[in-house]
Amino acid sequence: MNPYVCTKAELTSALEKSRYLVDISVPIIKSLTKYLSGLSAITVLADEKLCILKIIGDKPALDWAKRAHIHEGSLWSEKLVGTNAGGLMAALTKPVAVIGYEHFCLFAYCGSCFCAPIIDQGKIIGNVAILASVNRASSQTLGMVAAITKLIELKIIQERTTTLQKAVLESMPEGILVVDSSGIINFTNENCERMLQQPNRMLIGMNISDLFGKDPDSRYLINTITGRNTIKEEPLLLKVGKEKIRYNVTCTPLSNFASPQVGSVIILRENNRTIHLVSKKIGNLPKMTFNDIVGNNTTFIQAIHIAKAAANSSSNVLLLGESGTGKDVIAQSIHNASARRNKPFIAINCAALPRDLIASELFGYEEGAFTGARKGGQIGKFELADQGTIFLDEIGDIPLDLQASLLRVLEEKSVMRLGGTKFIPVNVRVIAATNKDLEEEISHNRFRRDLYYRLGVIKITIPPLRERPDDIMLLAQHFLETISQRLNKPIMALAPEVVNAFMNYNWPGNVRELQNVLEAAIQLTSGNTISYDYIQEYLRSNEESTPKQDEENLTISCIEKQMILKCLGKHNYNKSKTAKALGISRRTLYRRLKEYNIE
Repeated sequence: MNPYVCTKAELTSALEKSRYLVDISVPIIKSLTKYLSGLSAITVLADEKLCILKIIGDKPALDWAKRAHIHEGSLWSEKLVGTNAGGLMAALTKPVAVIGYEHFCLFAYCGSCFCAPIIDQGKIIGNVAILASVNRASSQTLGMVAAITKLIELKIIQERTTTLQKAVLESMPEGILVVDSSGIINFTNENCERMLQQPNRMLIGMNISDLFGKDPDSRYLINTITGRNTIKEEPLLLKVGKEKIRYNVTCTPLSNFASPQVGSVIILRENNRTIHLVSKKIGNLPKMTFNDIVGNNTTFIQAIHIAKAAANSSSNVLLLGESGTGKDVIAQSIHNASARRNKPFIAINCAALPRDLIASELFGYEEGAFTGARKGGQIGKFELADQGTIFLDEIGDIPLDLQASLLRVLEEKSVMRLGGTKFIPVNVRVIAATNKDLEEEISHNRFRRDLYYRLGVIKITIPPLRERPDDIMLLAQHFLETISQRLNKPIMALAPEVVNAFMNYNWPGNVRELQNVLEAAIQLTSGNTISYDYIQEYLRSNEESTPKQDEENLTISCIEKQMILKCLGKHNYNKSKTAKALGISRRTLYRRLKEYNIE
């Protein structure tokens, strides 16, 4: 009984199906079975169906195999040729030896076969067998074939792990380089190739000093690698082609059990991506555009026209106007209409920061710069805004001593972190805003004139809402629609007396106050029309308000609380009459009373 031999097409199909197994196994088999030379032994690689895929051996051994009906494409299952090492190995799932007369087929009596399975993830995916004449059999042969299959299994695991690792590295948005202890590049991912503007074939084998040059930051990185030190998210200015680009660099030394000096992995994070992530986390992503701005007032339209022109330049902008006029909306709109629209937008309220924290927030600090400094230091807002826009709200409240530091950053276009020793270049467009009269502040020596001129290359004055009477109802209708939609409520109408009250009110809190008054009224109204009852007490209590009114009093919750308190007083704290006047249920009123801690 001779084994079945596959057709050429069947063998081609089997080889294609097992291409991965063949590519991994054949080099290992050849490297180890060279020691069988002169023994007239052959080594065969078969698939899980016991179809011989490859036969390896010297010419005498191959001639013997041919006489023994052992061919590439022959099937050696027990069903076809009876007892043989391959069939027995498949049944027992372990290395076996079948010698001479132990074979079922007569033509195999003269041979000996030592076979071991190749197991991957618990399944036999193939096997390796060493075949020789009976008189050439050796007790060590079975151990050798078992060692070969074990090496193949380990190689498969290694290849799979490497593939997974590469897939992970390729999926990362950062650029990844792996270098040896002398700085020779061994691996790069696609993002690294894009960032460094060179293909993989050019980068592999290159020394990192040749790649980045010999500038100070490049030397610092090279010394970090050779000294097996670690840096984390440190901004470095590296030479890429003919330009210099700043990346946030992390460098970590690698080691294994065989050598403590394998090399380092370098992670390059594009500055704008770092900023985007940080901006998103701290809520600084600018959403507003010029299309979101509502107004037909001539003076206001002129201000917006200047803002649109400013968006086409890179000059610093100073926004002047009372609180609540929408300076932040215009700042976002300028950024989103500018060439920096896809770059960072970092907003900071100078009045909201404690005096001793402003410098560290704006300029950052190094580790150990002061007591309580974060380990590893902290990047400042100017660095975060690199290539983009920084919005300095309430700039008139920045301390005088820090104004000099800010001026230096604007003039030199570089920043030094607190406790640092080097200047970090920054390319930042500054939009500043204030509700103060800076000319008056300058006259009282509370604001630097040179900083005023540096910030106010383009000045835009935003008129208060009381000077935009033609926009009051336009804005009111806009807010009625947007707020109702956000609160999942039907769009409400304003009673005629409400319209009249709005037009005669001086709006000390400007557009923000109008928005908050309407949101509070929408929350309290259960019908389709906002009546004068909902707002009269609030407007009356604020008739004598000045534009300098504390913004805290203009929040939605404060406005709503004021409305409820005034209505309670009007009805002598009768809950039923108050709820009816407000157009809400008693249950809702009690919930509001508890929420606002009203006894």
